[in-house]
Amino acid sequence: MMKLKMMFGIAALASTSVMAEGPQCNHTQLPYQQMTPVPYDSTPYSPQDTMPEQCSNPEVEAYIAAWEAGEIDFKTIKSNSSIPADQQFCKSLDDDGNVLEIQDCDKSKSPVGYIWKELSDSPVVIGITDGRKSDHAPHFHGQPECYYVVNGEGQTLADNQFKKLGTGQYFYIPGATIHNTPIMTDEGLGVMYWYPNNANFNGFKYYWRNDVKNLHVAEEAFDRVDEIRKRDLNLGPYGTNDAIFKK
Repeated sequence: MMKLKMMFGIAALASTSVMAEGPQCNHTQLPYQQMTPVPYDSTPYSPQDTMPEQCSNPEVEAYIAAWEAGEIDFKTIKSNSSIPADQQFCKSLDDDGNVLEIQDCDKSKSPVGYIWKELSDSPVVIGITDGRKSDHAPHFHGQPECYYVVNGEGQTLADNQFKKLGTGQYFYIPGATIHNTPIMTDEGLGVMYWYPNNANFNGFKYYWRNDVKNLHVAEEAFDRVDEIRKRDLNLGPYGTNDAIFKK
């Protein structure tokens, strides 16, 4: 089966389009034209029971309040008008990486055991995801990211170790910081995610280990994350743990 780079929010590479402007310059820089940042090994923050100040957003807080009150769930949570009407459904991937619609938002119907739903692309990117026991690829991006756990639990890279991330907890990840959240229990993990400082997903660039090849200081950061995964979770590098995460 094809290896998929799984993460919260999406399960494929994102592209970017950044405008470079100057006195005589107004053109689009493609990802390969941009300098690759050097990431931090992990966020210095830990999962917490209250909304981090950096994550505060009225639309997200309204979603969370409705979720906690039992007014919405994966099937009934509504996207705002920034998401096209024909894209307001739960999605997953097949083994070839093609996006699928998942009826009833049931993760057991996903070929890869992972679903997501886009809730907003403006004024802030928001989504929700649910996954069964599965590995996820360490990665980073320039934008900070926030999580709120809607169900289950997992293990997340925080303060250079893996810490429990459970239902009702929040988690803040600064920009240019490697993060990784393998789902280590059969119960699975559901997360609402948002990017508080960015209003359009097309402005994102995701970086995986292969994207920093030959940038040695960045490669070394990914190596250190692999060492932490081995120490804390007894996991090898992403893509080598089929015996642990097999269906």
